[in-house]
Amino acid sequence: MAAKTEAEDFQIELFWSARRNFYQLIRLLFLEPDIENLREISSKANLDELAEFHEGGNILRAFFDSLTAEQVKKEQEEFQRLFIGPGPLITPPWESYYRSKDHLLFEEWTYQVRSLYHQCGLQYVKENNEPDDHLLLELEFMYYLADLSRGEKNLHKSLELISIQIDFLKEHLAIWIPFFCKKLIEATNSQLFLGAAMLLEDFLSEDLNSLYEVREAISNG
Repeated sequence: MAAKTEAEDFQIELFWSARRNFYQLIRLLFLEPDIENLREISSKANLDELAEFHEGGNILRAFFDSLTAEQVKKEQEEFQRLFIGPGPLITPPWESYYRSKDHLLFEEWTYQVRSLYHQCGLQYVKENNEPDDHLLLELEFMYYLADLSRGEKNLHKSLELISIQIDFLKEHLAIWIPFFCKKLIEATNSQLFLGAAMLLEDFLSEDLNSLYEVREAISNG
């Protein structure tokens, strides 16, 4: 029985590590591209494995296989066009934009997300100046929670962390990310951002189901 418990614990720890690493990968894919972070993705991500089971992974592998300095510059220009401006943003990366009737920022969802950050001992360094519900911040929050879960040995605390992640997916990411990804896929021909959007959308639904399964396994363990 002890050996089985140790094996189960090891599998759960692998699960948390894989989730943490995947959220980190997705976050890197949506950072403003430069040669350093693209090289980090290329060196750390198992793009061949991603390409085997996901169309978005296949697109990303093709992108990284043919990466040049000229291509990096093009991706930087596309990043500006999609997410920064000047001019109207093509794909705004904030939750409130997709959930508010008039596509406004700093709406109720911004403050809901901020409250969750605070409850977990976190605070956005640009709080009150920039919205807290930016894609990169929400992905970083999930990375942080997965990392905490990986090292948590207390059963009650572990279940609490899982519930926070399930609720955050159900009440935030899983609601607005599909609209964001659809908008992005329709707006760009960039292999980098097409692949990233496809991976992100599909991963979130799978992640939610996986969290339910892990919570049940831990509860019944």
